[in-house]
Amino acid sequence: MSWRRSEAALLALAVLAAAGLFLWQEQVLAGRWGFPLDDAWIHLQFARNLVEGQGFSFNPGEVVSASTAPLWTLALALLYWLPFEVVWSAKALGVILLWLAGLLTARLGRSLDLERGWALAGGLVVVLTPRLVWGSLSGMEVLLYTALSLYGCCRHLETLEGAPCPRGTAALALAALARPECLLLFPLVLVDRWRLGHPLPWKHLWLYAGLLAPFVAFNLQTLGKPLPNTFYAKVGPYGLTGALAAGDWLRVAKTMLYYPLLQARELVAFSAENNLVLACLVPLGLVAVLRRRSASWLLLLVVVSFPLFRGMLAPFKGALFQHGRYAAHLIPLLTLLGLLGLHWAWELLAEGRDFAVWRRLQRWGRPAIWGLVFLQLLVGLPGYAQLYGWNVTNIEDMQVSMGRWLARNTPAEALIASHDVGAIAYFSRRRVLDTTGLVTPGALAYLPAGGPADAGVRRLLSEEKPSFVVIMPTWYPQLVRECPFLKPVYEIQIAHNTICAGDRLVVYEANY
Repeated sequence: MSWRRSEAALLALAVLAAAGLFLWQEQVLAGRWGFPLDDAWIHLQFARNLVEGQGFSFNPGEVVSASTAPLWTLALALLYWLPFEVVWSAKALGVILLWLAGLLTARLGRSLDLERGWALAGGLVVVLTPRLVWGSLSGMEVLLYTALSLYGCCRHLETLEGAPCPRGTAALALAALARPECLLLFPLVLVDRWRLGHPLPWKHLWLYAGLLAPFVAFNLQTLGKPLPNTFYAKVGPYGLTGALAAGDWLRVAKTMLYYPLLQARELVAFSAENNLVLACLVPLGLVAVLRRRSASWLLLLVVVSFPLFRGMLAPFKGALFQHGRYAAHLIPLLTLLGLLGLHWAWELLAEGRDFAVWRRLQRWGRPAIWGLVFLQLLVGLPGYAQLYGWNVTNIEDMQVSMGRWLARNTPAEALIASHDVGAIAYFSRRRVLDTTGLVTPGALAYLPAGGPADAGVRRLLSEEKPSFVVIMPTWYPQLVRECPFLKPVYEIQIAHNTICAGDRLVVYEANY
């Protein structure tokens, strides 16, 4: 018990130190508390409307299936009942989930037969990985799905010789409701059990399906399709499903062969950026897993399957996109694979050692390797904290400031068209028309499946007639240049842009 308390305390200290560094940079650069992505305000808009009795809606009262992370939206809605500012509540929840992710990484490491010290080192690497610290403070679902997927993997390995754990199955279903990439995990758990000769757990299949069923039913009721609108807006036209629907067999071949290779390359770069030493040892860790034929291959299956399926379904966004927030759950798994590789390499050296050489390696080699592992993290944290601070500054200066300006300078009944809808809707409290179709499903009928969207957006504006249009001119250059009914009335331009899609956001008054 004392070891577990010490482990939890050490991980908590590491989390607080790393998060404190990021928050200090946020205050120094932004001068106020916010989020490094506009998407966080999209979740908060849904959550606030839910708490205010407007249903699961972006525009109050207009129920829509437009969240790929409904569990996170519900978690944020619960935070509104706490007597704290919701921005701080969301950050605190993310920090707690980062700490849990560290604990669960250490627990998963022990399930993989790593000694306690090695497993704890894995947990420390995870909580000090800059991308995960960024994710914990981002107001996004990053650490929720990471912690849930880790718990599900832990329970799978711990019950591998017996009946599967219902809590583990439930955790994997909830992870899928927090991030769709986690839909892969439960099928891979079944594959792992089947490989080891275990019968198919039918009760767990029903449990998993039952937890996902309400979300699917909600999508069918509101959209007439089983998946949320964001899938059809962002992924549908571009991946394998879009290629098959279009009958484009060349694109089908590319999504099945070429794009998975690109995603694999992205995953290698992602792993190396997180920790170069452990990334170099991951291949050895995969071999170490393969050698253990009677043990779980789950980590191997997940790491190999991710680039394959993401390349087929979402080829346009790699693991590095937006600080790796779509692949965060792989960081603990890659960390543990690297540690397994290091552990096996150390054992190989021990087997054929010359005593004098081995004694020198024991004395100098192990501290040097561990020093390099943690040196990259400790050196990288300050720079990443500064980047996080600039991300928050950019979102506050552009999208949040624009939302506040619209609240002061537009009628309450105004309809605002924009492609950045999060903070603009949250702070203006105006109805929003999403020109990308993410929270406005009807807009997708006007937008082409790839290529310039200017003509489609112009038709959308002419049909819906919003009072104001808030866009970055670089997004729709032809629309801005040729549309006669748009008159610029206000703009925000930011310097040192690190996260926004452009550095200039303009309000146009629409006179039809």
